[in-house]
Amino acid sequence: MNGEADQTLEMLKDAVKEIARDAYADGGKPVVKPTGELVGLLPRAIKAALAPLEKWVLQREYNIAETKKLLEEKLQNAPPELIQPPEAHIAVPALQYISYCMDNEELRDMYANLLANSMNSVVKNGVHPGFVEIIKQLSPDEAKFLKYMRAHKVIPTISLRYEYNDVSKGGIDIIKEFTTVPMLAGCEHVYSGEQYIDNLVRLGLLERQPGNAFIDKTLYEPLKRDSVFSHQNNNEDAKRNGYDKCTVAEHIVRLTAFGEQFCNICLSTTQVIIANSQIE
Repeated sequence: MNGEADQTLEMLKDAVKEIARDAYADGGKPVVKPTGELVGLLPRAIKAALAPLEKWVLQREYNIAETKKLLEEKLQNAPPELIQPPEAHIAVPALQYISYCMDNEELRDMYANLLANSMNSVVKNGVHPGFVEIIKQLSPDEAKFLKYMRAHKVIPTISLRYEYNDVSKGGIDIIKEFTTVPMLAGCEHVYSGEQYIDNLVRLGLLERQPGNAFIDKTLYEPLKRDSVFSHQNNNEDAKRNGYDKCTVAEHIVRLTAFGEQFCNICLSTTQVIIANSQIE
């Protein structure tokens, strides 16, 4: 196969040389004909198309150097004898992806922690190959959401439905899994909690437990007082929309064992773990 590829490449080179001779017949000046136009435009078009990639390649060298500095910082307290070469199937994609997000502290730091832990013989066995792809599918806000979950393990959520008195007629979900975690975690989009939970559940980091709720109902009060939720939490609004009443359901969302391991490896910020209230 390599022989055939080499032969094809040589044929292409010969063809380009032949076109060039025809196009630049007199002293290197382009001949005004379609072939000459093609020879003149094609290299410029290719150069323009590859310019962003060339810029990324040049920037990538700088990003690798910056990554080394991050790793030195992460591993500065680790005894040198514990530092080992990372597994290639983890380190190579992590190095590639970190070069795309050097301007975002949250995601960059997660990749750096992953790389540092993959080089530490004490904890490297806890580095799952799937962690690289998981970070790739997280937004900066979701990284902040996870930091909060790492500290609290379980959070309260509430949902709002408009229903008929006749339960057989069903109802409609108005707000699902409302949470104030994005605001508490410093997220940019404070009312996107439901979408963040959806993605983190999809990735196996969180799990819903809709049949469970905190015994301490005061944990739900800040959620119910939030203006976005309280504005629609009334029977009059339900009736204006053709229903008989609105109902509020209290739930919890929990960090999974896999999610906790991910946080231990990929999140470096240590937060005070607040003891969770007893759960029903």
